[in-house]
Amino acid sequence: MPVLIGSYADQYSTYDDDFKPLAPPVHTPAPSFLAVGPSGVRYVVGEIEQGQVSAFTPTGELINTLPTAGGSPCHVAVAGDKLFVANYASGSVTAFALRPDGGLDRQTDLAQHAGASIVADRQEGPHAHQVTVRGTMLHAVDLGMDAIVHSRITPEGRLEHLRTTTVQPLGSGPRHLVFHPDGRVFVANELSSTVSTYTSGFELLDVKPSCLVQPVGDNLPSELALSADARHLYVANRGNDTITTFAVEGGGLLPIDEVSTGGTWPRHFTVLDGALCVANEHSNTVALLELHRDSGVPQPARVVIEHPSPTAVIPVAL
Repeated sequence: MPVLIGSYADQYSTYDDDFKPLAPPVHTPAPSFLAVGPSGVRYVVGEIEQGQVSAFTPTGELINTLPTAGGSPCHVAVAGDKLFVANYASGSVTAFALRPDGGLDRQTDLAQHAGASIVADRQEGPHAHQVTVRGTMLHAVDLGMDAIVHSRITPEGRLEHLRTTTVQPLGSGPRHLVFHPDGRVFVANELSSTVSTYTSGFELLDVKPSCLVQPVGDNLPSELALSADARHLYVANRGNDTITTFAVEGGGLLPIDEVSTGGTWPRHFTVLDGALCVANEHSNTVALLELHRDSGVPQPARVVIEHPSPTAVIPVAL
């Protein structure tokens, strides 16, 4: 499947199944994360001080850009005719309505988080890192607050705060989450180098180290994703520069393997046609790790393209 690759090099690119460029790079400020709407429109955050989000046609023409009213937006999610952005620096979530043509219509809400936690240099205030929509609920992962903020999305596009889950232990620094089909929730904790398992009601069940190999220095987990059959959970480690594979079992996560990503600082990856496609930000490469048909374990990585400062790999249907 073709992919979009975001970057801190003020451009994003589209590649085909063989990782050949389908068009020249699209130039836009710090497009660190992207999402694709039902009509194929690309929504791209600009992770800059005065944050912005832009809508582009599938061929790369700019439709329009709106401010996010927050600093350093780093994640975006689209749900029907609504769009949501996580603003990392300011610790807020911005909601937008979309036009029938897929363009950005207007801001419908700005939900400002408030709080801090125990890691002084990273958790001095709120830092929203991911927004995930399930049904009429939006779950915002906030690294700075050690929290997951749960809100109801109204038909008008407003965010009604319902409750906040405080992540334990404090200092974990949650970054991203993923929902399992059985209702459990897995969370990658950047600051504690762990993966947590929660019930569907966000009650903590278990915490596991994100690495099998003891890190030499700091290790900061980034993305996590389930295999297509949901039998395995994959977690990227920045520091060890690896992907750890966990078997998803009834009793919890069972760590089974850890392999190199073939580069440095794997900021993001996606499960793509029986393989993991990894954005190695600091080595300026994108690597492919085939998944073993039986064990589900990633095989040795091979670099498929060189790309400046890749930050996200997003599958897209053409």
